[in-house]
Amino acid sequence: MSSIKKTPRSRKSPSKGSTPAKLGKLRFHLRRGEPIGEELKIIARLHLEKSLDELSGNNVSPEPVHEARTSIKKVRAVIHLASPALGSVRRNLISELLHDAAMRLAPLRDSEVQVQTLDLMLEADGLTPEEFSSLRSGLADIAKQRRANDIRQIPRVRGFLDEALKAVKAWPLEPLQGKDVNRRIRRIYRRGRSLLEFCQASDDPEEFHTFRKTIKQLWYSIRITSRSWPQEGEDLIQELGLMGELAGKERDFSLLAETLRLGPANKASQRLIAILEEELPKLRRATLTSANAFFEQRPKSFVEHLDL
Repeated sequence: MSSIKKTPRSRKSPSKGSTPAKLGKLRFHLRRGEPIGEELKIIARLHLEKSLDELSGNNVSPEPVHEARTSIKKVRAVIHLASPALGSVRRNLISELLHDAAMRLAPLRDSEVQVQTLDLMLEADGLTPEEFSSLRSGLADIAKQRRANDIRQIPRVRGFLDEALKAVKAWPLEPLQGKDVNRRIRRIYRRGRSLLEFCQASDDPEEFHTFRKTIKQLWYSIRITSRSWPQEGEDLIQELGLMGELAGKERDFSLLAETLRLGPANKASQRLIAILEEELPKLRRATLTSANAFFEQRPKSFVEHLDL
């Protein structure tokens, strides 16, 4: 049995301008010929506004929480590229605000994803739903209780995001140049290569988790600068997207396995833990195999065709 499948990440075409969040996908790329610093400010502002919009009315439904978390990750990627002009004080301020917001949303996301992960496993691996119905009901109850308990967190999250939005509007990014952004992407790529070596030499799940986040950060960075890569970075984005899918699935499996280990031991939970423990190493190996080919270039060579 193998539930490892490389499913391409769907990417809608980014829209131009500042389309409101409810009307469509927001732009997530630098426009050619426009000041890089101002463009990064616009992207960060739009996605912070989107996250606030998603959480309006203290919304803790799965999809808005997911969208808000995704927007926060995108702004974090912008911060990394803008760091040379931000300085440590401004960078640390907004990074802490976004970290606090994301940490309060994470339990909501994780509880919902575990139900979805179980459903996908039941479908993909041909398991009998009846055998795991009680287990699924328990996970669903946990997710429901989490929504009921954590609704009080949303006003605090919105407060953090409001502060972050005010900070973005005051960013002094006028001096930022293409060479600065180029160096930041090269630095992420270099970190990815180093983490890949660590992961190949160790089975430490936390090391792999850090590598997964670096893959995501590089994916976002190339999407932001996509208009300045050959073929708009399409191949790079697709390769990183596939790696991210595998690594993300490993993370979801790990979270579900951890929850099951902490819960009541019964035949269904033990069988599911055994399946997850069998699949987790496969997912890590598949991710690292894909990463080997992607990270074979030296960092300087990787960014040599980035024309910012």
